[in-house]
Amino acid sequence: MNLNIAVVDDSRLDAENLSRVVQRWLTENQHAYSSLTHYSNGEELLRNFEPDKFNLVFLDILMKDINGIDTARKIRLYDKHALLVFTTTSREFAFDAFPLHPFDYVIKPYESKKLGQVMTEAINFLKAPDPSINIRVSRSVYSVPLRSILSVSARDHYVELTLTDGRCVLCSMSFSEIEAMLKDDSRFLLCNRGVIINMDSVSSLTRDRDVFIMKDGSRCALRVRGRAKILDEFTQYQLMRVKGEILR
Repeated sequence: MNLNIAVVDDSRLDAENLSRVVQRWLTENQHAYSSLTHYSNGEELLRNFEPDKFNLVFLDILMKDINGIDTARKIRLYDKHALLVFTTTSREFAFDAFPLHPFDYVIKPYESKKLGQVMTEAINFLKAPDPSINIRVSRSVYSVPLRSILSVSARDHYVELTLTDGRCVLCSMSFSEIEAMLKDDSRFLLCNRGVIINMDSVSSLTRDRDVFIMKDGSRCALRVRGRAKILDEFTQYQLMRVKGEILR
């Protein structure tokens, strides 16, 4: 596996410390890597950024000019899959970063044990096959990666899958069949009758907390009955992501 790592931090000392621990862990665990590149700020990274150039990006949150969260927003315009690990002195920005799907957070000063855990989980994630489901479209069967599903909606005798690349697929299957395929994956939430959303694709909630605004701009209303439970599930999922208990 070609492992390309970027370290973005305006503190050269912090960047060198992180790079040294990561390189030592890679050597001790016999993992080859193609590159480990230090960028002194977000602008420098973005000037050299290309989709799929990096598997893993360590981003300092508190940087001058463009901070780590704003840098991550720009990365996500071009690359949905790079693993972003925010480095920070506290977790106070965790919820600001959540919509950017961070892989983990590392608190400064760096601990070798924590960085080793991040590297282990990142490599296991990158090596693991992306789970998918098989759907019927007319008389054909297609495999759809779960991470590419933005939402699922019942449409008369069909089910519409909206994908993260903007496509909509009409499945000749029942909603209950699709729901059964997704029920064991924690990222999918039944938010209304005949509507399932991928919580990784939620951009925000409306002020009244009654509508999910998805990353493509679409809106998915929360059902009135049981809304508190739905919001609780969504909040718990966010917290697990922030704590690094869910890896995507």
